[in-house]
Amino acid sequence: MALKLSPKQKHYYANSNAKINVSHGAVRSGKTFITNLRWLKFVRHGPPGKLLMSGRTKESLKENVLDDLFAMVGEENYRYNAATGVLYLFGRKIECRGAEKIDSEGKIRGRTYAGWYADEVTIQHKEFVKQAIARCSVSGAQIFWTTNPDHPKHHIKTDFLEKKSLRDKGLLLHWHFYLEDNATLTPDYIEMLKGSFSGVFYDRNILGQWAVAQGRVYQDYSEERHNVSREEINRMIREREFMEYIAGTDWGISAPIAANIYGVTRDYKFYQIAEFYQSRSTTEEVGRWYLQQEAWLGKKISVIYCDSAEPDRTLELQKMGLRAMNANKEIDAGLNTVMTLFKNDRLFVCSETCPDTVNELLTYRYPEPDDPKAALDTPIDADNHSMDAKRYCLHNYLRYRRI
Repeated sequence: MALKLSPKQKHYYANSNAKINVSHGAVRSGKTFITNLRWLKFVRHGPPGKLLMSGRTKESLKENVLDDLFAMVGEENYRYNAATGVLYLFGRKIECRGAEKIDSEGKIRGRTYAGWYADEVTIQHKEFVKQAIARCSVSGAQIFWTTNPDHPKHHIKTDFLEKKSLRDKGLLLHWHFYLEDNATLTPDYIEMLKGSFSGVFYDRNILGQWAVAQGRVYQDYSEERHNVSREEINRMIREREFMEYIAGTDWGISAPIAANIYGVTRDYKFYQIAEFYQSRSTTEEVGRWYLQQEAWLGKKISVIYCDSAEPDRTLELQKMGLRAMNANKEIDAGLNTVMTLFKNDRLFVCSETCPDTVNELLTYRYPEPDDPKAALDTPIDADNHSMDAKRYCLHNYLRYRRI
């Protein structure tokens, strides 16, 4: 089968001859695939010496890049030690490193490299990036980066992509990839992918923009479209329109404990039917509330995803007979899950029984662009207890349990 490359991919492969070559843009836009091909060319024909490959972690590097490289070259052309991260590819030694932590740069300090391939460079630590560039000191050494866009003040954008002096000297070239630059994607798949992101995550992952997260987090939430009445919820419960119930819990002591319960329909729409929102409450109190809700619903809650920061409290709920478990608390992916549910009209709230949730939906915001905290690229950490419970529940359910 002939290799199918887009014009953008062909241009990158033929012209990525600068010291630093960056492919950035939308997810699934073909940038990693063509960078893999270019890296293989460099491994075979670049200057002699040890090479470096890095990802957020060694495991993510293997999943995102190495597995595809291995399939391309065949098992007779590589040898990889997952424990040490040492790869021999076409007989050349390559050190594979995780780079997300501040101490990651210590693993490459003092080394000398003839080339470096960084996957997802924006989520690698700044000190590692600086150290790796300095280590690529062999004559003719080249650097290849892939990344999805991040905050517009991210150092990869400000210190490299926007540095006119680097471009003028021919030290840096970059290519912006769009979904249409992946010649293997069908129109139907592209439309499906576009429907999987919302808000700032749509701007970054679909449009490939270095967009700032600002304003209300859940801008697609509409009281008119997404609020439902207690009467409607009671009807849906009575007529058994919910195939199961799920829940999320955000722990607090002086801050409120927030607990949300959702009814899940057979077409995977989610209705928040009840909330617990109280300060200075005990684990036992929220556990009793859950048991009362189960008695009212006449059915066990299938799973309660809890803030993993306090596993002992989750264990206490389990001892009370509740199906509680610790949640994966990843922020960006969880926010995108909830944003996309609102965007696609698959998430609803009973405003009469969940007033604190409605209030948080209307006030949950990102910092203003001129706020120093804007660089953290996360929502303001205040009055977000129900929002955290919502994220834990819906993101974990959709990612790990059902769909």
